[in-house]
Amino acid sequence: MNTPSVSVVIPTYRRRRHLAGIVAAVAADPYPREIVVVVDGSADGSLELLRELAVGEPRIVPLWQDNRGQGAARQAGVERATGEVVLLLDDDVLAGPGLAAGHARAHAGRERAVVLGYMPTRRPEPRGPGDYPAWLYAEDYERACAAYEADPGSVITHLWAGNLSLRRADALAVGLDGGPGLVRHEDRAFGLRCARAGLTGVFDRSLAATHLHGQSPAGFRRQFFEQGRSRRKLASLFPEYVTAVDPLTQVPGRLRTAVSLLTAAGAPARALLRGGIRAAGAVHAWGPQIAGARLLRQVELARGFRQPEK
Repeated sequence: MNTPSVSVVIPTYRRRRHLAGIVAAVAADPYPREIVVVVDGSADGSLELLRELAVGEPRIVPLWQDNRGQGAARQAGVERATGEVVLLLDDDVLAGPGLAAGHARAHAGRERAVVLGYMPTRRPEPRGPGDYPAWLYAEDYERACAAYEADPGSVITHLWAGNLSLRRADALAVGLDGGPGLVRHEDRAFGLRCARAGLTGVFDRSLAATHLHGQSPAGFRRQFFEQGRSRRKLASLFPEYVTAVDPLTQVPGRLRTAVSLLTAAGAPARALLRGGIRAAGAVHAWGPQIAGARLLRQVELARGFRQPEK
């Protein structure tokens, strides 16, 4: 079986501080034909840094686009790539040794597949009061990986991108940029477009990378509010796969009452909850802090769902 060539594509936005390390980890593998890094309109020096790095590593291909979002940046990178397979990495994902070569082997003798690698979240140590988003994200991600292994069909319908590969021709046929309308759920929407096109998903823990999650508490709240708001839009785009389920119906009884009350109570009550989460973190009461953060997450999902995308 012939092992296909690989181009790595990394969209980046305002991540200059970590970019050199992210690119160096990919470049440590001699297998990739090229490393296409698309700067999505961030004027933080990322493009200049990439040009400097390209002097010493000619496989680095810096690209610039005006700010149009991650999907559009991925699309631009795949269009520029020349490998038979494109490995799509996020700009906060640190490639493990031989990652690109491993993805290439996964595609040898396999057609029309989306290969999803493993990228556990690096939990901050020592743990700080504002680090709960990374801990919750790590829990959610491991739960998703367990679901992939229990039901391989869920890989493509509940895609969690960041470390995935597919044939370049398939990527271009499906399209990486879903267009405006989905503030969140871009990864899942891409997976559902792949499912419509007849591609299948494969999850492989041996294709390992590390997710350098760095979300702030404010970003955590915004993420889940926007996810809730995007649920109806996702269901309207993919009715054969997704239904617009009210987040409140997915919360157990007692917790549902608390979520319902906090969703309806207004900003002061939610500020009180956030204060409690901060206070728990300040005294290292990690269990109560995570419980409060889970509650806040459900509240933001419910709030967002009540303000659907237009």
